[in-house]
Amino acid sequence: MYIVAIAWVYLVVMIAVVSDSWLKGIVRLVFLGVIPISLLIWLSVKKRRRRLANEAQAASSEDASHPDNNG
Repeated sequence: MYIVAIAWVYLVVMIAVVSDSWLKGIVRLVFLGVIPISLLIWLSVKKRRRRLANEAQAASSEDASHPDNNG
């Protein structure tokens, strides 16, 4: 996933560099680069946090349902 994001950022920077004016370049960089990449990162972090929370909850409920019989 990271290689695709890096390639996309490179492509968008190259598009922004060859734009007609600085304003068009900045707008293209923001709308084609910053917003999509930040959305991608936010969604992947959210998915990872949800998965880790579910795993922690499953481990916690498993520990509660199987008490230790050592003594």
